[in-house]
Amino acid sequence: MEFDVLYLADLRFPGGTSTSLKYDLRACKQAGLRAGILPLRSPLFSRNRILNASVLAEIRSTGTIIVPQNERPRARVALLYHPSLLDKRVHCRTRFDAQACYLVVHQTIRNRDGQRAFPSDHWSTLLTDWYGHALKLLPVSGIVREDLARNGLSHALHAGNWENLIDLADYPQKQFRNPKSPLIIGRHSRPSTDKWPSLPVATTCYPQSPDFAFRMMGVPQAFLDQFEDLPSNWQVLPFSKEPVSGFLQGLDIYSYFHSRALVEAFGYGVLEALATGLPCVLPPYMETSFSDACLYAEPDEAPRVYERLRSDPCLFETTSRKARGFVEERFGLDQFRAKFDKVADPSFTALPAPKKRRAAPAPVIMTVTSNGVGLGHLSRQLAIARAIGPRANVVFFSLSEAIEIARSMGYLAEFRPFRQRLELDFEAWNSYFFQEMREALSHYKPCLTLFDGNLPYAGFVDAVESYGQATSVWIRRGLWRTPQPNSISREGFFDAIIEPGELCAPLDEGHSRPNPNSVARVDPVLMTPRDQLFDRTTARRVLKLPEDAILCLVQLGSEANFDMSLPRARLLEFLDRHPDVIAVDVRSPLHFEEQADFHERLVMRKVYPLGQYLRAFDFAVCAAGYNTFHENIAAALPSIFIPNSNPIMDVQEARAEYGARAGWNLTASAEDPYAIGEQLVQMFDPDFRQSLTRSCLRKAGWWNGASQIAELLQAIAQLPANPLEDR
Repeated sequence: MEFDVLYLADLRFPGGTSTSLKYDLRACKQAGLRAGILPLRSPLFSRNRILNASVLAEIRSTGTIIVPQNERPRARVALLYHPSLLDKRVHCRTRFDAQACYLVVHQTIRNRDGQRAFPSDHWSTLLTDWYGHALKLLPVSGIVREDLARNGLSHALHAGNWENLIDLADYPQKQFRNPKSPLIIGRHSRPSTDKWPSLPVATTCYPQSPDFAFRMMGVPQAFLDQFEDLPSNWQVLPFSKEPVSGFLQGLDIYSYFHSRALVEAFGYGVLEALATGLPCVLPPYMETSFSDACLYAEPDEAPRVYERLRSDPCLFETTSRKARGFVEERFGLDQFRAKFDKVADPSFTALPAPKKRRAAPAPVIMTVTSNGVGLGHLSRQLAIARAIGPRANVVFFSLSEAIEIARSMGYLAEFRPFRQRLELDFEAWNSYFFQEMREALSHYKPCLTLFDGNLPYAGFVDAVESYGQATSVWIRRGLWRTPQPNSISREGFFDAIIEPGELCAPLDEGHSRPNPNSVARVDPVLMTPRDQLFDRTTARRVLKLPEDAILCLVQLGSEANFDMSLPRARLLEFLDRHPDVIAVDVRSPLHFEEQADFHERLVMRKVYPLGQYLRAFDFAVCAAGYNTFHENIAAALPSIFIPNSNPIMDVQEARAEYGARAGWNLTASAEDPYAIGEQLVQMFDPDFRQSLTRSCLRKAGWWNGASQIAELLQAIAQLPANPLEDR
């Protein structure tokens, strides 16, 4: 792999660093240059902090390559894209060759109180020993350049800065209007306390006044807690409550003041406001970055500046136009080529061709599923394995009795029994599982382990930690019924926690997400993609079902922990009264018993995966488990959902009730025979079924969870790109 620019970057940064990277990738592509990314993990964040969604989207849209672990890329320029990444705690799993290598410094080494943000003493040694290059520094602004010089690093400074860029197309210029009272003055930042001034200073520069209204996005709760009563002219919004561009369009003036100790290295939020054409009021020291494009004042002087802008339309218009012009001239994407040429070796010659070597084998992913009472965990992992495709070899190491399904689909799979089958207590079983898991890890040598289950077993966690060579990811369904502190306490053992999406997410109490920054959410995960469903005729023929009958799908779960006998009895009564209906009781491979209910129009099928056959049916009577609920809604199959309300299960009642209120399905309690009977009669009406189908079809674009997880895994574990995606 050869690149013009290779970014060694942490894709988890939440603020200006990630925004800068996003626009660098876009500008690099527009300049006709090829960019690659080596993901690193800054010690500034917890191990399982989620990846920045906007950066991932930019990587996808620009076709930027994430370098796989088994590749050794070559580049004209390599950029360590934050000073915290040149740290003894940061491990780069992939070696690279580059003609030039720089550390891009996005932050001052010290704040105004003299406190160090980064241990810079070993920068030169680490860059030389680990990456084979002398220390060269690229500050993002003159402010950072001055700070580096004050800290004895003048000798390593490159002559130019690596200034942040912005795509002006993302920030339409606000149409000028004569400013009126109250002026709408705003600011936005990530919700960090250092981004805000002290309370007395804040009420000085953002004062209570009928002439001004302040809109603030990204205010930390610790700052708000200092107020007895929030000023009546303040409107406070959560971080990323709305797109930044839209937020800025609603302002007249942008005003940014922060804590006394902070030194703003650049001020990406200011750049966004200037691109929108907003007059900006800033502390005087930021003139180093923004020259005469802004107005500068001390906090107690800021209200007088606001008043000048309000009372002088000419000043307001001139300042607005100067703001936009300044960004166009200095920070547009077209500046990237010149920026790159300054740091690339002018005497560039092609790197010598690498020696031919045997193609590295595909990386191995080991997926571990809990036993469960059904097939939910195994089904999700199979869906993810399909989405990963040929980019990796997936090995199943499962506690599910149905593991033979994975083997039948061509995957290497091993089964290990859960503790009840071995008649062991938890401590003894975890010791057993640790030994089995550790041996499997040593044998298969995975680069990634996936765990799907409600509680990661101690034996699993200890084995992966002992192995130490695999990224670990927890696929964890939400909609928890109660808080589960034991589960939450094990988050720290994982590099990522991914929660498959729930259509009923607004009803989720959030017990699975006490720290939203540690849980990545994707679309619902479907075992069978919607475009792979058989049509009605084909599905009925494959299942050997009559083509002209009204078919009712029955799928009430394993019933291992919940009694569904009453719904079954009501269904049999319904069949007695409606001779045109045939009920098809679909059992999973885990269900070994013969058919318990007898009726001449009740037939049984053992089918897996069921999803591709759903169009065979006219309606369904099902439990409201995660997979069944989302597969049925995705297939627009009219359904009566009867929740399994066992306390150990997820909140199936919420899932079914939400769907009923949205018009996707009906729902009834397993203990309410009258509601079940009435709803079966409703389902016999074809017009009513059609109305449910239409409602379900409106949920388009919500079914890509498995592919989204595969994309996240590519970035988290440096998996190769899927070759099928390039066709």
